[in-house]
Amino acid sequence: MISLGLLVLIVVLLVAYVSTRHPVHAGAVHAGAVHAGGPLAARGDALDRWVEAGLISGEQASAIAAFEQAQRAARPVPRVSPWVEALAYVGGVLLAVGAAMLVSQFWDDLGVAGRLGILAAAAVVTGVAGAVVGEADPVTWRLRGFVWALSAAAIAAVAGLFVLDVVDASGEPVALSAAGVGALASGAYWWLRDRPLQHALAFVGLAASLGVAIAWVGGDATVGGLIGLALWLLGGAWVALAWYRRIPPRAVGFLLGAVLTLVASAIVSGQFEWLAPLLGLATAGGWVVMGATRGVPQALVPGVAGVFTFLPWALGYFFGDALGAPAIAMLSGVLLLGVVVVLVRRGRGTGSDTGGHVPPVAHV
Repeated sequence: MISLGLLVLIVVLLVAYVSTRHPVHAGAVHAGAVHAGGPLAARGDALDRWVEAGLISGEQASAIAAFEQAQRAARPVPRVSPWVEALAYVGGVLLAVGAAMLVSQFWDDLGVAGRLGILAAAAVVTGVAGAVVGEADPVTWRLRGFVWALSAAAIAAVAGLFVLDVVDASGEPVALSAAGVGALASGAYWWLRDRPLQHALAFVGLAASLGVAIAWVGGDATVGGLIGLALWLLGGAWVALAWYRRIPPRAVGFLLGAVLTLVASAIVSGQFEWLAPLLGLATAGGWVVMGATRGVPQALVPGVAGVFTFLPWALGYFFGDALGAPAIAMLSGVLLLGVVVVLVRRGRGTGSDTGGHVPPVAHV
């Protein structure tokens, strides 16, 4: 353990030394390029074509090129090296692994207060680290999302351990407390900002809390059926919220909700075996239609995957081993490919220089 810590310390010192000895300043590079070549050298092929076509004058092209070069030179330079970002990821993982190993190794000797204290300390350290790094550039934005995800996981562990050891409960109460508190922590870190990881964790925690709560209240009678339908409604509601820009990032919310509707359709089979393939196939078909007609790729991906999953399921359930089931599947594939070929030959859904139909702008 001491040698591992020494190795990590040596790596940190080497990376810090290299970063300070060889700084890279992108703005200086851009500024040098502008000074050396000038705006005329940076006009590019597009501006030259516009000048030749008589759309703009040579002076206007030079002014546009100079403006764009100045904009590029004025862009903020990332203040954090990717090496520092990588070290932060390694440090966060080491913190989580070390805390887990310490708790497991001295579990019986620590006592309840010691166990909760270690996990709470990990949650606080990662939470403060995420708050300190800020969001000045993409590196720190990603780093904040990562360490706050670790913090939310530690907070969820604290909640579950508290219910297990202090409240002396087990089963659904422990799972519900961990999932619910974890969802609240991720939601607090998310706070309706463009943080995809916190968005996903809050959504997963909410879905898990809903499923555990229904199973806890209803018992075995709700296994599969009501849980699947409730999760299906949650996924649909999440898609609607993302569609109307109530939860950012919009694409993440749409994709998460669509995927949950398909997973929920499969869960329904635990109680309503006949309903699961029909619900899943109808849901997947709806996403495919929406993706094709409204230009939403986030709907096409889960939709196609859902059709691939639920179509054989439905054919196998309702037709069994009959020879007609594979034939129907093959015929459906042939028909779909035929439709695609017809649409492509007609130029629909493709923007072309010959006047093809311009695809609709994606709403997500």
